[in-house]
Amino acid sequence: MKRLDMRQWLHDRAGDVAIDENLLQQSRTARASRRLIQATMIVHVLTPVLVILGIITLTALPVLAQSPGGSIFGGNDQTLGNGVREAIKWGRNLLFLIGIGGLMWAAFNYMTEKNWTKQAVGSVFCFAFGAVASLAYSFSQGNAVNLDTNLGN
Repeated sequence: MKRLDMRQWLHDRAGDVAIDENLLQQSRTARASRRLIQATMIVHVLTPVLVILGIITLTALPVLAQSPGGSIFGGNDQTLGNGVREAIKWGRNLLFLIGIGGLMWAAFNYMTEKNWTKQAVGSVFCFAFGAVASLAYSFSQGNAVNLDTNLGN
């Protein structure tokens, strides 16, 4: 039975990538793309090993989830509420950041004379949803939102 030399086999497969030598000498992009193609071949060969390692890792996770006390939240009834408040806070911050990014994108498109209205409207929606999330976060903290009906009088 012939033994498979993995190193030689990988070298042969990577050598199968044929790009014109004249192009390789002149173009840095061609050399980089050749290396990327060779890297994808190596990843393709290693995929079964990575899948097996992933399966072993994922099957071990339920064991790590066991707690000695048997309670899911560690005996603290505030854990779930705190997690929801943190999720709302992160979502609010993310929406505001996406809104800022959308406005920058709209401004760039406006300066380069491209269509910019969709980005601007999307940014306004992100800010509006972020304001709603901020309101929900304020309510979850137990803070009341005062509404001035006298309009400053």
